[in-house]
Amino acid sequence: MINNIKSILKNLSGLIIGAVFLYLTLHEKPLGPVWESLAGADYFFIFLSFLCLFLVFYLRALRWKLLIEEAGETPKSDKVLTSLLLGYFVNSFTPKLGEIIRCTSLQKNSNVPVAVSMGSVMAERAYDLLILGLGIVSIFFIEVDRLQGIIDSTIGGISHIYGYRYFYVLPILLILFVVLFLVSLKKLKKSEKPIIKKLVGFLQSMFESLKQGLLLKKRFKFILLTLLIWMALVILNYIYLLCLPETSEYSIFFAVVILFIGGLGWALPSPGGIGTTHFFLLQLFLAYQLDANAGISFGILSNGLTFIGTLVLGGYGYFRYWVETKQKKN
Repeated sequence: MINNIKSILKNLSGLIIGAVFLYLTLHEKPLGPVWESLAGADYFFIFLSFLCLFLVFYLRALRWKLLIEEAGETPKSDKVLTSLLLGYFVNSFTPKLGEIIRCTSLQKNSNVPVAVSMGSVMAERAYDLLILGLGIVSIFFIEVDRLQGIIDSTIGGISHIYGYRYFYVLPILLILFVVLFLVSLKKLKKSEKPIIKKLVGFLQSMFESLKQGLLLKKRFKFILLTLLIWMALVILNYIYLLCLPETSEYSIFFAVVILFIGGLGWALPSPGGIGTTHFFLLQLFLAYQLDANAGISFGILSNGLTFIGTLVLGGYGYFRYWVETKQKKN
């Protein structure tokens, strides 16, 4: 019951965050030119973006499989891809719940323990957050004069939700949470209750998988796959730029800037990055003194195509998962 309430509150929090940032993006903006711009989108590049999005998911599945193999498991590539697509499908509606879904589905179709796959997901996220952080710092260092306003706008946007005390309270709460977790884990290890022992065993297995994922044996292959994933994401954003007449002349460097600055929106707990990515992309266009309507159009197009593509591919993943589990029962 408590877990259900927490899940509902977490989802509602994500929806509220997305709604607030979407309101800040579209408030008092003329939407007529935006719809005209979207109506003139190039269908060839829209189709090409779906192919590129699938490539991103496929590369992510190969990298996830590599991390799981580091923990001693050997799932098939198609099973890993199915679970990953299903997870991203769920993430389109709920903040980060898809990470749990893809791990539990992989357990059912490949017998990979949830603790192992969850540890590999944590390792995967750690590497991606590292690259995202390095990319954001690099972009802000290169374009500090233009992007300073985004920081101010972001602080103002978040303060509408939580108030300015949020920036002081959050780090303290995170530190307290880590300390309490470590103290609780130490006490739990001494417990003789079967359910507690099972929980401790799960946590130990998960952190062991995380440690193995961070201490890679196949470093070169992992680094290559990670670079290919982020290169594919740059190309995907460049294709999105080519979709609209207003943005088709922008450089691929601007696509790199979009990837990392827009990534701030995806990092916030909003389902599918809705609202948050639109806000950051609009601020980015304004920082570069580009047309605000073009920024809104691009935000709606890129987020919308990613959302639709994820639903289609995720639906395919769900269908495959349903067929696989049905065959396994028979």
